[in-house]
Formats: sequence, structure tokens, C-alpha cells
Amino acid sequence: MLKETRAVLTVLAGATLLGSMGAWGRAIYRYEGNPMAVVTWRALIGAMALAGLLAIFRPHLLRIRPRDLPFFALYGFIGVTLNFWAYFSAVKFTTLAVAITLLYTYPAFVALLSAVFLRERLTATKLVAIAVTLFGSALVAQVHQADWLRLNLRGILFGLLSGLSMATYSIFGKRALARYAPWTVVLYAFAAGGLFLALMSGPRLLPAIRYPAVAWLWILGLALIPSLGGYALYTLGLRDLPASQASIIATWEVVTAAFLGWLVFSEHLAPVQLLGAAFVCFGIGWIQRVES
Repeated sequence: MLKETRAVLTVLAGATLLGSMGAWGRAIYRYEGNPMAVVTWRALIGAMALAGLLAIFRPHLLRIRPRDLPFFALYGFIGVTLNFWAYFSAVKFTTLAVAITLLYTYPAFVALLSAVFLRERLTATKLVAIAVTLFGSALVAQVHQADWLRLNLRGILFGLLSGLSMATYSIFGKRALARYAPWTVVLYAFAAGGLFLALMSGPRLLPAIRYPAVAWLWILGLALIPSLGGYALYTLGLRDLPASQASIIATWEVVTAAFLGWLVFSEHLAPVQLLGAAFVCFGIGWIQRVES
């Protein structure tokens, strides 16, 4: 029970850090940073920083079996690279609110995939928690105010792909955690994801070299705190929780993002957003009360 409680708190902490990513991004984009270049550098810097720390303090965690390299390459490509690309494409072809809402379909995908590949039970409790947190996330994202004229098939498909690819991070991660330590899993997922993002970005990465030093400080912070820290904490919690339960808890991220927007940028929080946050909290609490 203590181990599960610690895992739940760890996932919540990770979701809180991940929810702050938008605030970090807005600070960087003041310097006209290219979004794809920024997310690529954040993955590469995160991987290099973690590899350096492990080389100094726990070098044995750098070792993986050569036969597992294709697995981690696929893990990084689908769970990191494809997720970022699909999400930015969804934003391009539809609205931010719709893209965020479709992204947060990922707990449903995790529940279905974990039932098939991880043999986790697909219970009514999980389905209720997924529905409640998805509804709450949609309200927080203010999907009801979305410009529905921009809703098209491509936008929907990219949004669903972002949710599905994000779900694979939990499914692949759960598989990898059966064999490797969480830090090893995060390192190779980030390294593979960053490498594929760099290949996709190509020359678009080069203008970032001319960013001012203060912009690079923000990028460094983005890479180490919300990105590396958030994914690492989520993966640590995932080790001791069912993948479906961890993904539902992680929807706390959208609530954190909304409240940070209000706290840091004085963005207006509408009553419907507060209602959505309450639904997300209820869904997270529901899954803990019944599944524990």
C-alpha cells in the first residue's frame, strides 16, 4: 500500500512538471523559437544530461542488451517523435483546444492496449475514470469554445494519433521496466526520440544556434525540469502502478497547465474550466479509491 501511494504521488509530481511545459515554452517563444526545433533540442539535451549523470554516478545503468536496441528505437520513435509531430500537426489543422482534448484520449488507448498486451483488467471503474477525466480535460481546454469550422478529418486523425502515440509511451515503458531501471528506460527513449526528431528537423535546427544566451537558458531549463524531470517521475511511478491507472492520474497535467497559465500569465480561468478541473480530480480520486 505504501509503495502504491508513493507511486501515485510520483506520477502526480511528474504530471505537475509536465503541465508546466507550456509556461516554459511561452518564455522561449518570446525569442521566436521554432517549436519543432525547441522540442528537438529539449530531447537531445535531456538525453545528454541524463547520460552524463548516469556515467558519473551509476554507469551500470547505461548498459542495455544489443538485441533491445530496435525495441528502444521503436519506443523513442513512436512514444516521443511521432507524438510530438502528430500533436503539432493536429494544432496546425484544427484548434489548440480540440488538439489538447484529442491528445487526452490517451488513457483510453492505454486501457485498451494494456488489456491486450499487458493483461491488465479492463474494469468498469477504469472506463468511468477515463470518461470523467477526458470530459474534465475537454472543459479545461475549453473545447466548447473551439472554432468548429477548423475541425476537419486530418486534424482529428492527427489528434487521435497524438493520443495513441502518447499511450505507447506507457505500454512500451511498462514492458521496458520489467527488464531495466526507470532511468535507463527514460534515457534510451529520449535519446532515440531526440535522434529521430533531429533527422526530421534537419537544417531547421541550425538557426537555434543564434538564439540569445537567455533563450538557451530557458531551453536548458525546459529540457531538464519539465521534460526530463516530468518523464522520469512518471516512469518511476509507472514501475509500481498498472499502466492504465498511471495514465489516468497523469491527466492532472492539463489541470496544472491551466492553473499555471492563471498564476504566471494572469490568464482568465472560466468557471467551466474550474468545473473541468474538478472532474479530472474526481476521476483521479475515483480510480485510487476503487482500485487500491
